Amino acid sequence: MPGKPHQSSLIPYQNEIADLRQRRPPMPYLQIADLLREKYNLSIQAPAIFKFVKAKSHGRKEFIYGRIKAHKENSPSILRPTPKAAHPSVGSSPRPVFEFPYSERYNLHRLPPEEAAARRKKLEEEGH
Repeated sequence: MPGKPHQSSLIPYQNEIADLRQRRPPMPYLQIADLLREKYNLSIQAPAIFKFVKAKSHGRKEFIYGRIKAHKENSPSILRPTPKAAHPSVGSSPRPVFEFPYSERYNLHRLPPEEAAARRKKLEEEGH
């Protein structure tokens, strides 16, 4: 696919969105959309802000992300993401293995047609 990849129109406002979402309680996406419309004349819908936050959260279950800090060594225009914390399951002991013993009780099999017809007839006679 030739050309430049899509760049979100919310990138210039990502620090402000992060601040609004990290408040307690977090500001709803609809209110963030209204605020961006009033403050910056940016026409954006709440689901678009949610998708932006979800994409920036790097797969965490809670869709949050930190502020993007300017890298001081090169230039202030280069933005670097904050480092992610290590996942708690990394380096932990392996999961236990569950073994289920074989049982004839739950070994299901298809009945021959004659036996199935006989059982159906018996159940109909009993009123089932």
